[in-house]
Amino acid sequence: MSPDTFTETTKIGFGSSIGGSFKGIFFGLLLFLASFVVIYMNEGRVDKSEIAKNAVQVNASVLESHDDLQGALVAAIGIFKTDDLIGDGEYLVSGNYLAVSRNVETYTWVEKVTSKTEDKLGGSQEVTKTYNYVKEWTSSPADSGSFKIPAEHENKITSIKSISTKAPNGMLGVYKVDMKALSLPGSAALPLNTKNVQLPTYGEIVNGKYIYIGDSSMNDPVVGDVRISYSVTESDRETTVFAKLNGDKLGPYLDKKTDKTLYEARRTGLEESVTAMHGEYRVWLWALRVIGFLMMWMGLASILGPISVLLSVIPALGSIGGSITRGVTFIIALVLSIVVILISMLFHNLLVLILLGVAGVGAAVWFVKGKMGKSK
Repeated sequence: MSPDTFTETTKIGFGSSIGGSFKGIFFGLLLFLASFVVIYMNEGRVDKSEIAKNAVQVNASVLESHDDLQGALVAAIGIFKTDDLIGDGEYLVSGNYLAVSRNVETYTWVEKVTSKTEDKLGGSQEVTKTYNYVKEWTSSPADSGSFKIPAEHENKITSIKSISTKAPNGMLGVYKVDMKALSLPGSAALPLNTKNVQLPTYGEIVNGKYIYIGDSSMNDPVVGDVRISYSVTESDRETTVFAKLNGDKLGPYLDKKTDKTLYEARRTGLEESVTAMHGEYRVWLWALRVIGFLMMWMGLASILGPISVLLSVIPALGSIGGSITRGVTFIIALVLSIVVILISMLFHNLLVLILLGVAGVGAAVWFVKGKMGKSK
């Protein structure tokens, strides 16, 4: 067996298995109930595009009075720039950027664990865990003290940290921007060269993308080596900022209907930005719906877990029981999550709820009158 692979086998008695499954009922119940909260909260999330589409487009290259727009939501379009020079304070030469992010990765040992459980006659289980140790670049090095085999896989933690910084001041055309509160456009990887980088000792630029720090090379790194990359938000680019207009300043806009704050910059125009916002909302809407469904399914499966354990006294029955349980809970969770989604949508839509209430009352009155007419 490779020195970087370790396998252990543990036998679990029937009593321990059934006890663990009953403990899983509590966890499953919590997960099941939490799924309702996730789905309900998700259906009530605000679609920013519904706010942004009401913004009034303003030319940011010319300062106009706009008395009728003071305090209103605008989509100011102009050149977004800063006169500030920012870097990372160590290796990146300060430049004219709106924002800078430094990503630090260390070449470290990573523990990967796989587990296989086999039911045995009589209800006991045999659990086989395999620990594989591989070397990878990662921005979150693990504490090797927590490894199953720490002695042969010691990690070195670098003192260089990932950081992000913004320019203190910014202007969109003639308007001042509150940089701290503003959500900036997406960043892009910064090509590195000897002009914008101050190389540390034992450092080199690799492929114009990384600063490599180590005693070897990036093609053949050793544990503890470091590579650094940068992403920046460029200055002097045409940008659309959704914000509240206040004289010559652009600040956060609070929508009174939804209590949602909108203050963000995008590299696209008004219509394209609104479309992108709606697309992002839809992606998260469906992602959280799926997460809510999976939580509900896993919760129900955990609640019914003891059934499979009891049947596993005969391994074949346990396998069949587990498959049936997973199938049944899948269908129940799917139907129930759809029902919860629909009910949540109704509760978050006051107008639809009122109309349904009125329709319900009308139907009840019509039904009662019909019954009374027949009785006469």
